[in-house]
Amino acid sequence: MIGIQKIQSVMLEHQPNILGSSSARRAAVALIVNASRSDQDPEIVFIERAHHVADPWSGQMAFPGGRCEPNDMHLAETARRETLEEIGIDLAMAQRLGRLDDLQGRHGGRSIEMLISCFVFGVNDIDQFVPNHEVADVLALPISTLLNTKNRAEVLSPVQAGKAFPGIRVDGGDRIIWGLTYRFLRQFFRALGQPLILD
Repeated sequence: MIGIQKIQSVMLEHQPNILGSSSARRAAVALIVNASRSDQDPEIVFIERAHHVADPWSGQMAFPGGRCEPNDMHLAETARRETLEEIGIDLAMAQRLGRLDDLQGRHGGRSIEMLISCFVFGVNDIDQFVPNHEVADVLALPISTLLNTKNRAEVLSPVQAGKAFPGIRVDGGDRIIWGLTYRFLRQFFRALGQPLILD
C-alpha cells in the first residue's frame, strides 16, 4: 500500500526537472491524490475527455488541466483554474504536494510544441464532481488498481500507424490511460519506488 503520508514525504523531497522556454506554449495539469475514502490506498482523479470528431485525442483519459492563459499568474494556477472549470473541484485550499518533471508534447499536432507541467495536489474532502462540456466522465481510481499488473495494456496510436504505447486499462473496458497521462503517472510511481512494469 502507498499511503498519503508516504506520498507527502516523497514529493516533498522530489526535485522536478523544469523545462523553460520563452517561446514555448505552456499547459498544466493536476494529479489529484484523493484520500477522502482511504488514506492508505488513496485514489487518483482522471477525466475522460468529451468526444469530438475533429480531435484525435477525444475520449482519451487524462488529468484535468489545459493551456496557460495570460491572466494565470503561474502554472500551478493554470492547473487549479482548469480543474475547477472541468470538474468543479476547487484546489485553492488543497495541499500542493509537489511537481513532476515537465514534459514535451508528442505526436499530437497542436500539442507537439507545447510544454506541459504536472502539479500534485492532496485532497481529503471531495463530495462530488461537476464535469463541464469538455468532460465525458470523471473517475477516481485507487492507487492499488493503477499498480495492478492485470490492468496493463497497450494502445495503438490514433496518429501513428502501427505504433503501440503502454497503458493502464480502466475497469476492464476499452478506456486506457496512456500517452502524456501515463508518462506523468510513470514519473509519479517511480518517485514512490513503484515503477510501472510495462514501459
